[in-house]
Amino acid sequence: MSIANSVFPVFLLMFLGYGIKKLRLLKQEDTGVLTTVIIYLTLPCFVFEAIYRHRAGLPPSIAKVPFVGLGMIIVVLIAAYIIGRMFKLDRPTLGGFILAAGFGNTGFLGYPVVQAAFGQDALITAALYDELAMAFPLYTLGTFIAASFAGARAEAKSVLKLASAPAVWVIPLALLVRPYNIPEPVTKTIQYLAAGTVPLAMISLGLSLSARSIKGLALPVFTACALKLALLPVITFYAARATGIAGQVQTVMVLESGMPSAVMACVVASKFGANERFVAGVVFVSTILSIAAIPLTLVILGAH
Repeated sequence: MSIANSVFPVFLLMFLGYGIKKLRLLKQEDTGVLTTVIIYLTLPCFVFEAIYRHRAGLPPSIAKVPFVGLGMIIVVLIAAYIIGRMFKLDRPTLGGFILAAGFGNTGFLGYPVVQAAFGQDALITAALYDELAMAFPLYTLGTFIAASFAGARAEAKSVLKLASAPAVWVIPLALLVRPYNIPEPVTKTIQYLAAGTVPLAMISLGLSLSARSIKGLALPVFTACALKLALLPVITFYAARATGIAGQVQTVMVLESGMPSAVMACVVASKFGANERFVAGVVFVSTILSIAAIPLTLVILGAH
């Protein structure tokens, strides 16, 4: 199957969500309801299913994925801080610039793309990268960045609520029960819920897209996109190679690192005082650019 046939249907679902918004069948505010359903119902089942159904042996290098992935994200966060200071951004915008440059849409977009390009067995690597290298750090380190640059205080209760998203904690549960046979009614229920993740996530992403937030900030927005879509996957590729991560694990890890800026970064920015409008602008532009960047990444990875 060609890259176009594998990946572009995922983006068509996103444009479907955008079209539904334009037709006023759903509103941008409805994204919150869809996101709640995904985070607390369908996505945990999707992650559980990906790990539980993976019957092939796991290469030892897969344990390095969260550590190498997070290490490279931190490198980009530092680079974003330095570049943001050079742009002389105000502190809330600088906080948003750092968030948008480092944290990617590795769940809502990453899972569908990885599944379309490499199949079900590749999702275990995507889950480890998404939940442990990206999501959990976003909800902890990301909240600290947003709050500190905004001069706000990140309340422990709010941080705990974000960090306790069930998809993070379902990973050890799935690994624990993986050797056993779960009763079929339970697995069927999990499968039904998991199947809703991809269409709901992409429609939610389409609903959330808006070009209005990039006015007056075009250069910082496109710079954040370059850090996220180009710098992070490049350094992740070489870091993975240097640490002995190879094959499909390396490919999926690099592909996940090249996802556009995270929609959830907007949530963190909004809750903790960073410039939400700026982050939304980077999410919009990076997502549109990723329609070309993701297939290009797959072609380059295939060549290696």
